[in-house]
Amino acid sequence: MKYPNGYFRPKECRTCEETFTPTTPAQLYCTAECRGKTAYYERNYGITEKQLREMYEKQEHRCYICRSEGFIIGKNGHSEKLAVDHCHATGTVRSLLCHNCNRALGLLQDNPELLRAGAEYIEAHREGATTIPKGSRAKRSEAHSPS
Repeated sequence: MKYPNGYFRPKECRTCEETFTPTTPAQLYCTAECRGKTAYYERNYGITEKQLREMYEKQEHRCYICRSEGFIIGKNGHSEKLAVDHCHATGTVRSLLCHNCNRALGLLQDNPELLRAGAEYIEAHREGATTIPKGSRAKRSEAHSPS
C-alpha cells in the first residue's frame, strides 16, 4: 500500500467537522457520504456543508416561514429536515424552509401576487366554511367511485 493507515495526522472533515485519519494526502472528507453532500450543496447552491450548518444555527433549526422543525423525505434522497430555498432566476440562496413551504413557493412560482391572492382567498373563506362531521367521509363523485 502506497500510504499506510496512520501515516497521516488526523484532520477535520470538511463536511461534518469530525476528526478522522486520512489514508491519502488529498483526503478531505471522512466518508464518501460527506464528500457527496458537500459536492451536492456546492454544485447546486454554491454553499458548503459548513455554511449550511451555520444557516441551521442562525434559524434555530426551524423553517423560516412556518417555524416547524421540518421533516426528512427519505424516498427522494433528501437527508435534511429543511430544504435550501433559492431564487430560480438568480440562483441566490435565501434561507432554509421545510419541504412543504418550499414546495408551496415553487407551486406558486415564487410569485408574491399569487401568494397574496392565496392568503386573501383563505381569509375570505374562513368564515362560514363547512367541515366534514367527525366520523364522516366526503362523498365521492361517481367518476371516482370504485367499480
